Amino acid sequence: PKTPTYYSTHRHIHPAMTATSSDWIFSEQELRSTPSQRDGMKYTDELMLRRRACDFIEKMAKALDLPKLAQISADNYLHRFYMRQSIVRYDKYLVAAACVLLGSKAEESPRKIGYVAKEYIAVRKVVEKDQVFAIQKHDPQAIAGKIISMEGVVLHNLSYELTLSHPYKYINEKVDKVVRLQHLSEQDTKIQSSKIKQVAWSFLNDSAYTVACLRLESADLAAGAVYLAGLYERYVPEELCTANGLPWWSALATPLHTLQDAARYLLNAYTAPYIKTNVLAAGLSKLVYMFHSPKPVESPASFVELDVVEQEHSSPMVTSPMDSAACVTSPECGSSQGRSPYDHDFDHDVKSHGKDSEESPREAAQVPATPASLLESFPIANDSSSADKLLGSTAAARAANNGRLSRKRGKDAEKTICSGKKFKYCL
Repeated sequence: PKTPTYYSTHRHIHPAMTATSSDWIFSEQELRSTPSQRDGMKYTDELMLRRRACDFIEKMAKALDLPKLAQISADNYLHRFYMRQSIVRYDKYLVAAACVLLGSKAEESPRKIGYVAKEYIAVRKVVEKDQVFAIQKHDPQAIAGKIISMEGVVLHNLSYELTLSHPYKYINEKVDKVVRLQHLSEQDTKIQSSKIKQVAWSFLNDSAYTVACLRLESADLAAGAVYLAGLYERYVPEELCTANGLPWWSALATPLHTLQDAARYLLNAYTAPYIKTNVLAAGLSKLVYMFHSPKPVESPASFVELDVVEQEHSSPMVTSPMDSAACVTSPECGSSQGRSPYDHDFDHDVKSHGKDSEESPREAAQVPATPASLLESFPIANDSSSADKLLGSTAAARAANNGRLSRKRGKDAEKTICSGKKFKYCL
């Protein structure tokens, strides 16, 4: 069942087909022979359309006020669905809406289908403002029926398996193992742990747009994210070793070649076609050059010697998927607001050049960003985290677009209310 050969509609998929976690891990060759590509689509074009669909999912999730994990789950469902069906044959935005509906249910944050349909119409009109959908009138009930129908198609192609093991739940444990090697004071341990967690979470957040979830198991992706976070700006000293004299990344209990594979796929988020710019923070530029250079760097030790010119960046970041810090027990997970003390460490290499864009920020100038505000429940992985500023996540700019959308809705609502008409739209 792992081979992406299921080309027909959900009625024709073999009823005995089942799915486990390993069934959704594919080889590079399989990723380059998907149903979409067999329909004549180029690999880079498919990646771009997947990214647009994931961006649509994020906009809908924000409009529906869904927890971040629901959005990440929806991204996973979409990537899996298009390993069995073609983007040419199934409208990416309708599939995205169905995945949002499934994600909300899977994460126990269900939304009424009427509400989902209204937000789908509103968001799609903004995304396709110059196309047919935007200029037509749409019946929310009819759209709701289409979303429910597509939900069944997606669900069947997923073999009715909605349970996901997200890599986020492994971050705390792996970071703690690495930080313990440094024998720091309690206060320094908290600060160091928070820095590494922020960066690792940001890498995972940005990778939701890529097919990384189709290449490696979640535990390996988490280890790769912590590995990258340690290499970033040398947050973990390169000479640090375990008690047995092994390199610090041995504490992650993951083979080095797997860590490097995970790092490469996570860093795909900062390469074409996911971004269309070369302006990245210096630390991030080094990592991308290390794992995506024409002549790969053989070891992290040689990476330290790289001299990469600092570059400006102009895109935003994402919030932590763990809106409820259920699996987080670290001391730094409080409810403080405002900037964390280590945010200032990064200000010298973070310059924001926000630009308004016709499309999603990831389609325009898709790289690092300016901060927003700390999450109440998980401040170490938040909108205003320094890691987000550095890593080029794109939620802040997308949030700005969503803000403009909300303001537009607000103005429309005011006009409707002032005119004496009944206001039905739920902001």
